[in-house]
Amino acid sequence: MIRTLPTPQLLRNVLAAALAVGMFLGAPDMLHSEPNEPLQNSARDELDLEFEMMEDPGLRVMPLQDAMHIAMARFHGRLIAARLRAPRPEEHERGVQLVHELKLLTRERDVLLIRLDAQTGAFLEVRGSGLTRARRSTREKE
Repeated sequence: MIRTLPTPQLLRNVLAAALAVGMFLGAPDMLHSEPNEPLQNSARDELDLEFEMMEDPGLRVMPLQDAMHIAMARFHGRLIAARLRAPRPEEHERGVQLVHELKLLTRERDVLLIRLDAQTGAFLEVRGSGLTRARRSTREKE
């Protein structure tokens, strides 16, 4: 018996059909909702707040690469995740408007969470196992 491999066209058709079925079964509520239905109040308020922050001409965000250099100048490790986040309430009270949240993987495979003020680059929080081992000495910084 000779076996033949499926053709690329057949594979594309099967994948497209599976995707269509998955979308249909995974989101049945989308079929019954109106296309111009308004957002829930909490989602609308959150979006409004984010857009208000973006309109502020005084809001200058440090590039992520600069934030990464600041964190890696103080700690050994490899960047595995980064995102721009809203500040926590206590950070917001101190005038912080946006936060760079970075995760570093250390040589010992510990994960450090580093939060920096996205405008000034000031450290807001650093936590994780192996924190002292990952810290660079003053001689390494020079």
